[in-house]
Amino acid sequence: MKLKCGKCGTEVDEEDSYELGNEQVCEDCYFDSAMSQQTCDPVAQSSVEKFVETFGDVKPEELLEEQRKVYEFIKERGKVTSVEILQKFGMRQGELTQIFIVLRRFKLAKGAKIDGEIYCVPWDYGISEDHNEE
Repeated sequence: MKLKCGKCGTEVDEEDSYELGNEQVCEDCYFDSAMSQQTCDPVAQSSVEKFVETFGDVKPEELLEEQRKVYEFIKERGKVTSVEILQKFGMRQGELTQIFIVLRRFKLAKGAKIDGEIYCVPWDYGISEDHNEE
């Protein structure tokens, strides 16, 4: 029997679904819910800083392919919304969150509030009086 994932709406066989709270979800949404989704985590950031002290800065070419592509898209455009990234790469929000966590921790990209909207911008994006880092 087929059912719709309670999170993303994808059709999934009942035997391939997972219970999450009061709803049945697909495997992708189940795993997304189990993974840390916090871009700002002081303990993880401290670990990254120790890594960088030992091994040096992570260069974009050292990223995984999807991470690199998202970084290059942000760098090329200067500022993009998460919706633009999701549409460009056809990924789920959980995937983008995990990629953005890596980019932020390695100081390659960050969030910036510009004209009331949140954008993904390169880490070195200039902060002026109209731009507030998030």
